[in-house]
Amino acid sequence: MSDKDSIFEPAIEKKVEITYDSLPNSSFEDVNLGAAKFVNVNLKEAHFDDVNMDKVLFNNISMKTGKFTDIYMVNSSFLGVNLTGSRFGCSIMNNVEFKNPDLKNSQFVHCDLSNVEINDCKIDGLKIDGVDIAKLLEQHREAEENN
Repeated sequence: MSDKDSIFEPAIEKKVEITYDSLPNSSFEDVNLGAAKFVNVNLKEAHFDDVNMDKVLFNNISMKTGKFTDIYMVNSSFLGVNLTGSRFGCSIMNNVEFKNPDLKNSQFVHCDLSNVEINDCKIDGLKIDGVDIAKLLEQHREAEENN
């Protein structure tokens, strides 16, 4: 047997069903769980490192105090998500669309907002560097009407 054969074993197609079982403190390494289905599963305090979750679906999930670091989530959708009290730092969010979110009392600090468009949004109390934007827009509209 060559070294190549001993490193890469052929995949064995098998289906494992675990129901009403408890596997706390288990460890899974180099396991292919593609297309697996998890229903009513407790993964509290689980750790996921170097995991491919392309095209995964999360529905009716509790992820309180979750920590997401070094994650590639390009072209992902977040619908009906409650992110209250969440923090985003050192994140790339280019070409992102926020549609119908509630961003009340949010803070944007040290952000690159180049070429950002804000349309049809409620902006009462919105301030940028201490400037009340609603008042600024009102003054701008009045100036345009007087010209």
